[in-house]
Amino acid sequence: MNSQTTDKDRSTEFIETLESNEFTSFLHSLSFQDFSDDSKWISVTLPIPGIDPLAALELDSDHKEKFYWDHPEQNISISAGGKVTELKATGTERFNEIAEKTKEIKKNIASFSSIKHSMAGPLFLGGYSFGDHNISPVWNRFGAARFILPEWMLIKNGNLHLLTLTIERGEKKIHDIYQEIIERVTAFLNLAGTIEHNAPKRKRRSNIVCSLQNPEDKVRWLSNVEKAKKLISEGEFEKIVLARKVTVESKYPLNPSVMVHKLRQKYPGCYNFLIQLDSDTSFIGATPERLASFEKGTFLTEGLAGSTSRGKTALEDASLAHSLMGSKKDRIEHQFVVRAINDNLKPYSLRVEHPSQPQVKKLQNVQHLFTPISASIKTGIQIHELIQNLHPTPAVGGFPRDEATRYIQDIERIERGWYSAPVGWFNLNGSGEFAVAIRSALLHEQKAHLYAGCGIVADSDAETEWNETLLKFEPMMDAINQLDELYD
Repeated sequence: MNSQTTDKDRSTEFIETLESNEFTSFLHSLSFQDFSDDSKWISVTLPIPGIDPLAALELDSDHKEKFYWDHPEQNISISAGGKVTELKATGTERFNEIAEKTKEIKKNIASFSSIKHSMAGPLFLGGYSFGDHNISPVWNRFGAARFILPEWMLIKNGNLHLLTLTIERGEKKIHDIYQEIIERVTAFLNLAGTIEHNAPKRKRRSNIVCSLQNPEDKVRWLSNVEKAKKLISEGEFEKIVLARKVTVESKYPLNPSVMVHKLRQKYPGCYNFLIQLDSDTSFIGATPERLASFEKGTFLTEGLAGSTSRGKTALEDASLAHSLMGSKKDRIEHQFVVRAINDNLKPYSLRVEHPSQPQVKKLQNVQHLFTPISASIKTGIQIHELIQNLHPTPAVGGFPRDEATRYIQDIERIERGWYSAPVGWFNLNGSGEFAVAIRSALLHEQKAHLYAGCGIVADSDAETEWNETLLKFEPMMDAINQLDELYD
């Protein structure tokens, strides 16, 4: 079957969905009285035939603001475009402010779904910064806390595909709202039913200009580690996480969706994400670290600290994992994380559970000490409250948290922005999922700012930690180098 026939059949399938009895019955069930005069926004969710959410995002040329979230091994993907409204906050009360603003939105939105599903209905997509404020011109645009309610959102959960559309009511009459829903669903299905790929014309040559091993950067890094170890010896804290930044310049515009596609292929065990403000500015990553998954009173998180490389042979790989499990330095670093998460969850939980010994989580290029943690949360606790009390964990901040984090900016001399901070989504019922944005990069115009960090304890070796940052830069460098394989 040729591609033209395939596209025609796909288009016919989407239109048949639109005309199906199930869909039309659902639309007709939205009676006029369902739309309260107080509803500022109206959200509609319905199942549609399958389309890759990232492909749908690439098809959407109407919106500069976009969001993508994917975890291949968990078989969940979210893509979204446009912005109906946003939630923003800054300062020490930003978590509480987002929670309060969400309550106000909930009073003013009417949500309808033709299917019962935990992710049906409107979701808020975005995240928080590492610190209470963002200062630099680019990071400042992301805000210290920012979540959008998108115009459209596509969710893939296993074999189920859900489309959610949200519209602002304004002065529209009920009949106009009904017609707009039909028109927007029709437009989306038509768009998704005519997938075409234009063949490239010529291959790019290498376009990346950077160095991960700049001598000045290394001298600065070695000095920073020694400063941290001195503070540890003086009893200021027991562990601190230090990060460094590398700026990569391209001769061509960076394409975030192409980079994320590469990341999800190579790192299926990670949360792959894209938060795009406009065509020039995005934050992307492939992070292995879950911060929070919350639904129906059950809270899941994890301790992830202590790292080593992957082996070139099965024996070497097993040997490295064995050495990691037996490393006193890495076990101490990991225990700080588990202990802090456990202590921070206890006031909000009926029960906190985790194994007594860590496991080894193996990723494409690195293996980590890993401890899954679950908690039964008390009634009335919101996800933002839990995130506030977990962030930053000792895996990205230090231990004790307050004592360590106050030194980070002074030692690093970089603005982390949303690096190592919570990114993800939540709904109006209090459920949601957030990851820690490590293995990430800020893209702006033709530059990518890459970040990587290491946990420093009393017996850390500065040279070893430097090599670990090189290992942690690999996912983003892989994604950037993928652009060399494209065609103009």
